Amino acid sequence: MSIYYIDEDNKNMMDSFDLEKDDPSLNGQNSSPLKSIYRINKSLFNHLFFSDYDLEYIADYFHANNKEFRVVSYPYKTNTCYEKGIILDGWNPLNIIKALYVERSRDQFLFAVVIPETGCFLDKKQLKEKVDTSDGGYLFMAKDLPKNMTYGTCSPFILSEDLMQNGGRVKKIIFDTETLIMKKHDNTLDDFSFGVNHRLSVQMNYYQCYKMLKQKYGNAIVTNEEILTLAFKQKLIRKNGKIKINYEFNTINYRTANFINSIHGYGDVSVENDHVEELDLPEVLTTNGNKS
Repeated sequence: MSIYYIDEDNKNMMDSFDLEKDDPSLNGQNSSPLKSIYRINKSLFNHLFFSDYDLEYIADYFHANNKEFRVVSYPYKTNTCYEKGIILDGWNPLNIIKALYVERSRDQFLFAVVIPETGCFLDKKQLKEKVDTSDGGYLFMAKDLPKNMTYGTCSPFILSEDLMQNGGRVKKIIFDTETLIMKKHDNTLDDFSFGVNHRLSVQMNYYQCYKMLKQKYGNAIVTNEEILTLAFKQKLIRKNGKIKINYEFNTINYRTANFINSIHGYGDVSVENDHVEELDLPEVLTTNGNKS
């Protein structure tokens, strides 16, 4: 794994640096978890990672505001948050962010839902309310993505031409409210895909990503809603002075997911994971199987 930072004081410009040839994570020399760290100026940073996708605004924002961010390269491709968590040496999936693009049937507009990987489905009824399908339309997973994205690398990093008012299809980018509050307080790095390369990602704080996109595209485009909700069934058994409680979660919010992850490995805990990926979601996002 290789890590790239912007450092304008680094006099080693590496003008001839070629990612595919010189990065040990990309050229096959380094498949181990050992890290190679590069500090390069912003011009070269944009040239290597963002210019091909017109995403220079990412580096410009974080460099201008002196906020931590970096680009990471990997020795093999990843398509899911859990694959990325493994290659990142056991990162918490809650620090790996996915962008789900859903399409509204009545007008074919796209909505990006930007959330951490909690392992559960979204509350589809809640999502329909936030996107507004009150006219009887329905939502489905977008088959056509914004420019410079592929399935497995979807991100909130759109271009101006992707916006509805500019002839594109993206109407809103929605972040989860509770997650924003927690991430602002924690101030940790979170991992986002970008572009179409499955072996690169950009790492920044979830809240700072929201601020950056809000600054660039405005309040009407970048919003926050209670997307990750908590819904569960509880079974309580009292027997011989002991209480046993079973929970079955249908949807899960960030705070609860964080608590569950924090207690894994402590006490008498049994963990069975059947991870749900966005690529496995049904095409039509309804609550009862009907297109209503």
